Amino acid sequence: MMRTTLLMLLLVLIASFSSGCIRNDTVSSDGVLQVAVTIPPLKEMVEVIGGDRVSVTVVVPPGSEPHTFEPGPGLISRISRSDIFFRVGEGLFPFEDQLVGRLSSQNHRLRIVDLSHGIDLILMDDHHDCGQDHGDAGYDPHIWLSPVNGGVMAESIAESLIMLDPDGEAFYRENLAEYHQAIMETDTRLREDLTDLRIRRFIVTHDAWGYFAREYGLEQIAVFVGGKEPTARDIAEIVRIAREDEIPIIFVEPQFSQKTAEVIAAEADAMVIVINPLAEGYLSNFVHVAESLEEAMR
Repeated sequence: MMRTTLLMLLLVLIASFSSGCIRNDTVSSDGVLQVAVTIPPLKEMVEVIGGDRVSVTVVVPPGSEPHTFEPGPGLISRISRSDIFFRVGEGLFPFEDQLVGRLSSQNHRLRIVDLSHGIDLILMDDHHDCGQDHGDAGYDPHIWLSPVNGGVMAESIAESLIMLDPDGEAFYRENLAEYHQAIMETDTRLREDLTDLRIRRFIVTHDAWGYFAREYGLEQIAVFVGGKEPTARDIAEIVRIAREDEIPIIFVEPQFSQKTAEVIAAEADAMVIVINPLAEGYLSNFVHVAESLEEAMR
């Protein structure tokens, strides 16, 4: 009798483990994956691929600057309860490296995915910087600012979601295929719009657009390099380039002060246009930037 009771209890435990415990290690009780991402552009990628099978939390809120961002204890606690964290990449944003260490200590089951894998990273020394010092250069962290890179990152996101939620594999793969098609169409449109630009250099507030520039045969000239204020000599050199190349626009970003860019624009007789490297509308943001370049530089 005791053996029969023990056997029945064991079978109940096995059934409970199979139907509940394994899934609860990876998916919340309502069946939705809790996903954290470092920056707003990654939110679109995860939501398009994951659909209603994911709920996304963004670490760096709109208007904040990831180079200087410091998450508070409440945010860290909330993120640590996620099933998976998609980070930009190891060694790219210092706060991200510190955050990963703290998250891992709070939740050993949290899956952390480095989205820089498979990306051809750009050394910061390769950027045009008017002689500004990069300090400890490292790699350009703005890997998402190229649709081609975005396709690689989307693939990593889909494969990671499938590992955590294999029941949703067909759903994730179908969404990934549709998103890849949208990425390819955006890339084709940008190549058509940017191929015949008369002016191939553009000025930006900070050096975020290196991957975009490389992809489409352009050259960015940054006012702020590595978050550092430009010297008077740096500003004079940028003004000289803007006048010499007849660059008609200066791109500014909401995360940085516009004052220096406005001084350069006034000296070079250029317009100031706002673009946002952290815009949540990932693909539409590329179209906005390309249209601004095409309209001003043809």
